[in-house]
Formats: sequence, C-alpha cells, structure tokens
Amino acid sequence: MEPKILKGEEADQFIINILKNANQPITTREVQAETEKKMVRCPDSTVVFLNKLRIKGLIKGEMSKEKKAWIWWI
Repeated sequence: MEPKILKGEEADQFIINILKNANQPITTREVQAETEKKMVRCPDSTVVFLNKLRIKGLIKGEMSKEKKAWIWWI
C-alpha cells in the first residue's frame, strides 16, 4: 500500500504532533520512522521538510554531536 502524501497545513500539523508526543528531542530518523508507521509521507524528503518547518519557526532543530544527527523538538 502506497503511503499518503501530506501537504500544506496537514503536513505541518502531522510533524508538530509527532514532536509534541515525543516529549523530548528526536532525530530525523525517528521522525521518519513515525511517518512510516502511520503510512504517510512528507511532501519533500523528511530532512528538507523538517528544515522548512524550522525556518518558518514552527519547530526547533540542531545538530547533536552526541547522537551524530539532527534532532528536532517543539
């Protein structure tokens, strides 16, 4: 079964809800795993979409030296 591609506000809210429910910063890979579990896809690659949300000021993100990956949170 093909994943549903989310767009616009629906995509923004989906990612924001993932990060709210995590209750801690999570990696790009963990965000991707959550979208795959729910059988949905971001309009762009996950990392590009997350970065667009960060630039809009909707989420926060930074490179974690400890995890050697980008981490994201609200």
